[in-house]
Amino acid sequence: MPGVTVAQGEGNRDQITIRGQDTTADFYTDGIRDDAQYYRDLYNIEAVEVLKGPNALIFGRGGGGGIVNRVTKKADGERLRSMTVSSGSFGRKRLTVDVGDAINDTLAVRLNGLYEQSYSYRDFFKLERYGVNPTITWHPLEKTFITLSCEHFRDRRTADRGIPSVGGFVFGGSSIYPGYPSPAPIDAFFGVGNPSVEAVNYSKVDLNRAALALDHTTDFGLNIRNQFVYADYEKRYQNTFPDQGLGFVTTLLNPVARTVTPAGIVRLDGYVNSSPRQNIFNQTDLVYKWQMTPDIRHTVMFGAEVGNQISDDNRDLSCFNVSCRTQRVTTPFWTPTAYFPVVFANPNRRRHTNLDLAAGYVQDQVEVTRYVDVIAGVRFDRFDLKYTGFDTGPTDFRGQLRRVDNVWSPRFGLVFKPIEILSVYGSYSRSFLPVAGDQFNVLFPTVANLAPQSFQNVEVGFKAQLLPALLLTGALYQLNRSNQQLTVNATTAILADTRTQGGELGLVGNVTDRWEVSLGYGYQDARVVRTDRTPTLRTPFFTDVGKTNPSVPRNTFSFWNKYDISSF
Repeated sequence: MPGVTVAQGEGNRDQITIRGQDTTADFYTDGIRDDAQYYRDLYNIEAVEVLKGPNALIFGRGGGGGIVNRVTKKADGERLRSMTVSSGSFGRKRLTVDVGDAINDTLAVRLNGLYEQSYSYRDFFKLERYGVNPTITWHPLEKTFITLSCEHFRDRRTADRGIPSVGGFVFGGSSIYPGYPSPAPIDAFFGVGNPSVEAVNYSKVDLNRAALALDHTTDFGLNIRNQFVYADYEKRYQNTFPDQGLGFVTTLLNPVARTVTPAGIVRLDGYVNSSPRQNIFNQTDLVYKWQMTPDIRHTVMFGAEVGNQISDDNRDLSCFNVSCRTQRVTTPFWTPTAYFPVVFANPNRRRHTNLDLAAGYVQDQVEVTRYVDVIAGVRFDRFDLKYTGFDTGPTDFRGQLRRVDNVWSPRFGLVFKPIEILSVYGSYSRSFLPVAGDQFNVLFPTVANLAPQSFQNVEVGFKAQLLPALLLTGALYQLNRSNQQLTVNATTAILADTRTQGGELGLVGNVTDRWEVSLGYGYQDARVVRTDRTPTLRTPFFTDVGKTNPSVPRNTFSFWNKYDISSF
């Protein structure tokens, strides 16, 4: 997808950047938030949808750059008997099953299952995961469907944080000359391996999710869809890693004292983190289509969402001796896997959040003749967060806070269709992200009084149907984000307003009955336009304005090509 890039996620979670906006939380399953930090699998997925631009009207908070929605496989009465076995390099073994059938005229069942076990090009890496997802659909009336789905998913893997950088130059507390990846062998593991790499560095996830969905269409054409979802995530990861670049250079103008690692020496740090979460959501959507005049047709959507999310974020730091005075160790670069005795017994933070949320939204899509569509809508969100923090640092927060946000998110769009195969559009939309962040675990007294982050997107684009099943799309956009927290280095973070400007082109579909393509190009320029940091006597000419956002490539290109030769 143009404008979407994947990051490492510290070796324990999905992490993506959409139109310059880094996120770990803008993931959904069947339109319901799936925002815990873990690696998802596609064994039970029918399709993956990527929606770009602020999407708060449908999906609520976040979604500034866009969202990713996974559509699950459901029992539909079709007779299915499918098993896929695959293998590959580094001992990869994967098995999936998909079995479904109709029990009678009103009842259908389906079962999807997964088992995977693999190693990797990296020394010591292991992966094992499995999942099972039964679904049952009851069809008591012609236009009524009730679906129950339950999933258990388990993932165990070695936590691998990658390799350190080399070089870098710091002036006045800010890096002005970046480092570059170190010339380490691709299979080198940087971290502690006592008693074993897998015992010290691991990521564990257990997901239990149940969803009950009702879909009913009345005799007068009103479609009613209600979903109730309960999800319990048990997430824990423990890791050791290089905590700074090799041969890092500083200057006397730096007001913060630094420990500089000598050339050829790697400094290792570590921690263990536990972040369980419980989600409960209920969402209702109602859609009604009606014809006002022969040339004017309305598609009205309105709905509501309520939910509760209870989360913990607990962290203990590494200790390399009995007294726990040594929290970091060094090892030569040529032997990056160290075998020091290590325990994780230095308490660092205990954070607990209890979030209540409620929302209502309405949208009307008006078709004015066959040439023009007008889309307008608004969503109201109430975000009530209770935060309890107990961090152990001398300046860290201990106590309880509460933050309530009441936010309106509008959307407006205009679509012009001059000919049957071409549509041109323009849109404006706005969404928000509470100051507690993607995972709402960073609420401190100095932050609690800030306004939520705001995303404002202005976009123009087109869609052309070149062939019956081949679409050419394009877009130009500007996305402004306010109150974004950016990490400058290990000791400095700033509050910034940023702007992402870009364009995208995509060609997707079938060129012929046998030839399928997906071709995409994206250009992004994401920069800081304002910060809360001002020049000082030490750095009178320094400014953050104009610097690029992290993890945003200027150009992205993708090409996927498929030709079916089975009928030859």
